[in-house]
Amino acid sequence: MLEDPIDKATTGLAIIIPAILLLRWFLTKKTGSPEEWLEAQINELERRFAAGEIDEETYNRRLREMRDT
Repeated sequence: MLEDPIDKATTGLAIIIPAILLLRWFLTKKTGSPEEWLEAQINELERRFAAGEIDEETYNRRLREMRDT
């Protein structure tokens, strides 16, 4: 009687744990390390400043905020 719920739990974990690990790998691969993410965000901020989408004050404030976190 106990084997049936234990088998179900084991089967569920055998599916859920690899799925979580695969999702974590995919998300890490896509976003990269925190340093790579920060570099990409700074590049985007620089692009927006160069294109005139944001002013210098906003650029400097956001750059400071990114580097402080």
